[in-house]
Formats: sequence, C-alpha cells, structure tokens
Amino acid sequence: MELYSLLLVISTLLLVTYIFHQLSNALFIKKKKLPPGPNGLPFIGNLSIIRYRTHESLAKLAETYGPLMTIKFGFVNIVVASSAEMAKEILQKHDSEFVGRPIPDAITAEQGYELALPWLPTSTQWRKLRKICNTHMFTPQKLDSMQHLRQAVVKTMVERVVEARERGKEIYIGGVVFSTIIKLLSRTVFSADMLDPGSDAMKELQVLNSNIMVLAAKANLSDYFPFLRPFDPQGIRRKIRVSYDRLQELIDYMIDQRIKCRSAAASDRSGDLLNVLLDYTEHEGPDRLTRQDVKLLVVVNSNELYPNSTTIVLHLSYNSFTFSQSQSKLKFPLF
Repeated sequence: MELYSLLLVISTLLLVTYIFHQLSNALFIKKKKLPPGPNGLPFIGNLSIIRYRTHESLAKLAETYGPLMTIKFGFVNIVVASSAEMAKEILQKHDSEFVGRPIPDAITAEQGYELALPWLPTSTQWRKLRKICNTHMFTPQKLDSMQHLRQAVVKTMVERVVEARERGKEIYIGGVVFSTIIKLLSRTVFSADMLDPGSDAMKELQVLNSNIMVLAAKANLSDYFPFLRPFDPQGIRRKIRVSYDRLQELIDYMIDQRIKCRSAAASDRSGDLLNVLLDYTEHEGPDRLTRQDVKLLVVVNSNELYPNSTTIVLHLSYNSFTFSQSQSKLKFPLF
C-alpha cells in the first residue's frame, strides 16, 4: 500500500510538472523555428526511439528528416547535425553563437567546471584561454614539431602488439590505446613520460579516466528533466565526483613537481605545454593564468583524448570491413 501511494505521488508530481512546463512554453517562451524532426511522446519526447547505439539511431532518423533535425529528450530540445556540411556550418561559420553550450549534470561534479574552456560562455576569459590554446597547442608549427614524438609513441605501441602476438598472448586494446595516449599526452605536456606504464599511479589514472568516461557518457535523467538535478536520482554526479577529485589531486602533484624543478633550475625550462602555462601564471596583466586555469586545461586534455580514441578503435574492431576499407585509403599502413 505504501509503495502504491508513493508511486501515485510521484506520478502526480510528474504530471503536474509536465503540464506546468507545457503552459510555460506556450505562455512565456517565444516560439522558435526549429528544424524538422520526429513527433515525440508526452513527457519523454523521443527517448523511446533512441537505442543503445545512439549514433546509429540518429543516423537512421537523419535519412528521414535530413542532415539537420530536432529531437526532444524529455524537456530538452536537441538540434542534431549529421553531415560534414552542417557540422562545418555550425563549427566554423557560426561557432561563436554556439559557445556556452548546456553543461551536462555529471560535469558539474568537477571542481571549477564553470571555468573550463569547453563550458565557458563567450567572455574575456574564454578568449584568453582560446588564444593560448591556438597559439601553443593547435598551430600547424606546433603539431609538426611533435611529429617525431607521435611516431615514437606509435612505434612503441606497435612493438607491444607484435610482441604479444609472438608470445601468443591476448592483449586488451583499450589498455594499449590508453597507455599510448597518456604517453603522448605526457610527452606533449610534460616533456617526459608522466608516469611509468607499469606503476600503480598509471593504473589508477586509467581507472579514473575510465570511470569519468563511462559516467559522463551515461544517459542521465537529470539532463533530460532539469527539475531532477537537485536530487541526482541515478547517483551519477556523486559517483563521478570521487574520480574527478582524485584526478585533480594527481594533476596537482605533477604541477607541484614541475614548480619545484623550475625553482631549482630557473634556466632549465623546456618548451612543453605545462611550462608555457606556468609561464602565464607569472605574467602580470590580462593574460595571467591562475593555477586552477592550468589544472583545468590539463584535465580537459586528459579526459577528452582517451574516450575518442577508444571509440574509434572499438568501432574498427567491430567492423572489420570498414577497417580494411579505411586502411586502404591511407597513404601508409597502420601496422
């Protein structure tokens, strides 16, 4: 009886919230012209037609509604661009209009998340961080200067795979990709390997990044129904906060070690990213970075590289035909 009463109360609250949301949209929110899309069900919108492989569901919908469509997840309208032309239109021609995107509830568990570059609105701080990244991270000259590092790291990865094959041992491709990305990241940011691949710290870093990746990508009711955010019904924000806090502790330790080295040998300052960022902390004026800015830039790089690379590897593993077709289009063999 108590369970029945609880369900009745919850259902009533959801119904009242839905009616209030619809009335608010009709009375107070200016009607926006949105791209076409499938009709959704009351309250849940189009959540019922999105399957486990979200990108595949969206690709099928795009065949019907075109390269720019609108879907509704709960109370949230989402505009989906599914072609290279539309992506270029959004990311290159109208990029400033799409800065300040909605922040997923899981991301808010990170300390200082509102100051991180991916979530900042257009502002003086956003322009400053973007300028620094464009100057010291994404220029063709910088990428070319790191080519020998990328080649050395990939060579090491291939040697590990070949060695495992010769010994007849199984190899976990996710782990290989992770350690390769971390090694490349560490050499780019810290000039040398950040952590010994076999150390406990490396294993912990792998677990932390994996936890963040899985939890941040998990479907979160709080994102689809914003009124649920204070309650964190799935516990995602609570769980991911543990990994974020520990990851920031590791980054803090690495920054402290570098500061000690800089103090001991002021002339021995390599041109890696961390030293460049720390140089900005010593500036006086509008370009000055805080320690939190430095840490967030390092954490953002650490979190974003690994998931994307792992996703690519997994899809190539599951689709051997696509893999062979992709390799045939490259100017050089992968292995």
